[in-house]
Parts: sequence; structure tokens; C-alpha cells
Amino acid sequence: MSFNPPFDRPRPLRQSMAWLHTWTGLLLGWLLFVIFASGSLSFFRNEINFWMHPELHHLRDDARAIIHARRVLEREAPDSRQWTITLPGPRDPTLFVAWRADVLSSRYSSPSPRSGASRRPAHGSRPEMKRLGLDPSTGEILKMRESSGATFLFRLHFQLHGVSWFVGRWTVGIAAMVMLVALVTGVIIHRNFFKDFFTFRPNRGKRSWLDAHALVGVVSLPFHFAITFSGLLLLGAMLMPSVVRSVYPDDATGFTMGIRGGRDRFNIAPPSRKPAPLGDLAPMVDAAQEEWRGGRAGSVVVANPGDAGATVEVIQAQGYSLANRGIARRLLFDGITGKRLETPPAKASSAIVSVWNSLVTLHLGRFATPVQRWLLFLAGISGALMIATGLILWRISRFKARGPGEAIPVGCRCVEILNVSGISGWLIALGAYFWAGRLLPDTLFARSEWEIRVFFLAWAASLIHATLRKHLSAWVEQLSFSGALIALLPLVNGLTGVSPLFRSLASGPWQVAGFDLCALFAGALLLFAARKVHLHNFGSIALHEPGERPLPATDERSRRR
Repeated sequence: MSFNPPFDRPRPLRQSMAWLHTWTGLLLGWLLFVIFASGSLSFFRNEINFWMHPELHHLRDDARAIIHARRVLEREAPDSRQWTITLPGPRDPTLFVAWRADVLSSRYSSPSPRSGASRRPAHGSRPEMKRLGLDPSTGEILKMRESSGATFLFRLHFQLHGVSWFVGRWTVGIAAMVMLVALVTGVIIHRNFFKDFFTFRPNRGKRSWLDAHALVGVVSLPFHFAITFSGLLLLGAMLMPSVVRSVYPDDATGFTMGIRGGRDRFNIAPPSRKPAPLGDLAPMVDAAQEEWRGGRAGSVVVANPGDAGATVEVIQAQGYSLANRGIARRLLFDGITGKRLETPPAKASSAIVSVWNSLVTLHLGRFATPVQRWLLFLAGISGALMIATGLILWRISRFKARGPGEAIPVGCRCVEILNVSGISGWLIALGAYFWAGRLLPDTLFARSEWEIRVFFLAWAASLIHATLRKHLSAWVEQLSFSGALIALLPLVNGLTGVSPLFRSLASGPWQVAGFDLCALFAGALLLFAARKVHLHNFGSIALHEPGERPLPATDERSRRR
């Protein structure tokens, strides 16, 4: 008697693709949901970081920022060979100064909201880079709380947490491959591909979930293909190292340098050992912005300050082309006279490098204007919804296939628990993370790590809750709790900061007002979803417990029937 496993049975093409689509999506669906959701939030890293640092909410951009930055650097790092000034911008009004120290020190170890917690270099590494945040209006040194901010969500997106970066990135890479397979097979099994773009039938149980899954998948399908494939490109050198070594056997960095292309490095002259006063930096910044026809300067790098051989490099805030990986334009000036120096021309990118860099830059959102950033965010959220509806649809199909009174299989029960904790539980963890970022004491040791611990403790609690409660009750309670947590974030901001919603809407900062409004909207959606689940108005035949009778639908069409 031969054994014929279910995955080895002969099937027609579409049926085979449906089987592959179902099981590839199920096995890594919860991980893919986390990757898409955290990646979507990462498009607003600056705004999230700014909201989690209420001590920065009073800051306003100021034309004298470059003057204040120079004064602080001359006082704090008079002997440094390199100064870096990061100018305030529309997404972050903080002025940052940094310098390369000759002696390793922990005197300035306060982390910045852009980079997360500070890290000390290993013994024998390059001199440590000191970094301070300043008020652009006064030049006052800011005392910023230790916070992981959006950096945690960004790293969770591409290398997970609690495992080595190598294991995390390999896991995410495998999940991206699975996602690509699920997308291709999903297109194959859809007969009415274009019809699904306009079709949604509510209050029809499994049919409604299938329509929702197809709708969010079809609407953003080009984005899902591009974002998944570009993510694999970013991890390509690690996923296929033998291919890279076959072309670059003696230079491990040759592949990266060849792909990134861009300008040649400026040939910075060594210090002349002759003291000379540094020229005014403001006219150099103005000249660069005039050259870029209004393009904003993002940072200024001063080499050999106080030396006759000083140079000043002004770097544009935003890249000018997708084909060169969003590399920013830059101009070089004589640091003493302010005279413009020769700038190396940009390298011409090949067609392959241009396509590669365009996809990677799209994935990172480096080029994005506010409208484009919102479109990327919404497309990413649609990917998370597509995955979530697919996971719920799998459970609905297995539930309908059971006979009357038949017990729920262990595997199906596990999927129920993971669906609740992996989707609504992750939202609870996210809300708890934001609450922790504002409520944990500023003096708490390893405060940024405690923010992350709160995230995973809340997530673990949701898993335990989903295990102990009935399926429908777990959905209702966790959706309600996550909605309340997120909807109350504006209240937390008003009680712990200086920019409550009514004030930020009137006079800014707009980043804080936008975050609070998004939290209110997202929380309201989750509470609405909890109510709909409670009333069984969607998926009623799938979400109620065995032996329970679904509550009657309340829509007008059902009453007429």
C-alpha cells in the first residue's frame, strides 16, 4: 500500500497554485503581517521619533541655526578634525552637531531620536563620533530622553529582534521569498482579476472575506510586487553570497560600491598645521541652496576647522534621482575664503545599476514628498490587510468544512490563537510601546530597552489571552483594547507633553498633530471593527463558536429577508 501525501497528488494548474498560495501564506503569514505593518510605520520614522520626545516639541526652525551650531562646536570640540552639522528640517526641527573625537569618551552619551540608543565602539575602532541635539533658536544643548523610537520598528521590519542580525535578516529574506510566491500564485488563481478590483459584497460571510482579500490585494498589487522584490534586492548579497563572490572574489565591498555608484569622494587636503579663522558658514549654505534652485541644505561637514586647509562641504537634504539611490548633491567650499572648489562629477550609472537603485530607493522611501510618503504608507498597510484577511479566510474555510458538532482540530485552534494574537495582539503591543515611550521615567536605567520589553510583554499577554478565551470573545476584547490604547494616545500626549492636540492643530508642531490625528482615526477603526465582530455583521458564520447561534444581522436587507 503506497502512501500518497496530500502535497503530492496530481492537480490542475490553478488548483495546484491555490494549494501553494494557501500554505505558503499560512506558514509565514503572521511574520509577514509584522514585517509589512512595521515597515509601513517606518515611512514616518522621523515623525514617530519626534512624537516620542516631547522635550523637543517646543523647537522651531531658525535661520540662525548654523551660527548657533558653530558656536557650540567651537566651545565643545575646538581640536576636532571634523565637524558635522545637521540642519533642522520640516520633519524634524532639531539641530544636531557631531564631531569626531580623538579620545574615546562617554561624556556625551545622550542618544538622538534619529539613531536610537547610543553605542560605544569596540576597542581599536575609529574615534567615537560625539553627537548633541541643540535648540535651533538659541543653541541650547537639549537633554533628550533615552528612547528606541521608530528605530525599533524599523529594525523589527528587516532583522526582527532578540536574534542576531544575521539570523533575523535571513528569516526576513525567506519570508520575502514566500511573499513573492504567494503574490504570483494569487494572480494565477484569480479568474476575475479585474472584476475583483470593483467587487465587495458585505455581510456575506466567507464571500465577503474573499472579496476583501482580493480587493486589497489587487488595488496595490504593483506596489506589493515592487516592495517585496526590492526588499530581496536589499538582502541579495547576503542571501546569495556565492554569486557576489564569483564576481568580486577579492573585494567583499566591491559589489556594494559598484551598485551605489554616485560621486567620487572629495579629496580633502590634510591639515596644514597653520591656524586660520574659519569663514562664515551661512553664505556658503546660501550659495549652495541658490545653486540647487531652492533645494534645501541638509547638513554641513567642516574638515580641519581652525586650519588654513579647512574645507566646507554642503550636502542637499534630499536626493535628486532614483537612479543613483537617492544620493544627495553636494558642493565644496574653501573653509577660509568661502570660495567654491571643484566638485567631482557624478558617475554615469549603467542601466542595471539604475534599475537596482530605483527599486531600492523606492523601498526605503528616500525620495518621497509628503503625498508620496502617505501613498507608500497606505500601500504598505493594504499589504498588511491583505495578509490578515488571508489568514482569517483560511480559518473560515476550515470552519465551514467541519461537520456539525465536530471538534475543532488542534491545528485550526492554533491558527485561531495566532490570528488573534498576531494581528490584534500586535496592535496592542504597538499601543503599549507608545504609552511606555511617554510614561516610563526619564531616569530609568536602560529606558529604551524597557520600551521594547513592554512591547513584547504586551504581545505575550495577548497570546495568553487568546489561548484562554473563546475565539469570538478574544477578537472582540483585543480589538477593543487595542483601539482604546491607540485612540487615547493624544490624551497621553496632552498630559505628558507641551503640545496637546488642540494646541498643535492651531500652531504646530504639525508632526505631533498628525500623529495624534492618525492615532484617533486608527483607534476609532479598531473600535468599529470590534463592534462589528461583536454583532457578527461580517463573517458571522465563521467567527462564532461551535454551538453558539450567531446574533441576527441588523442591516435592512437582512431584516427584509
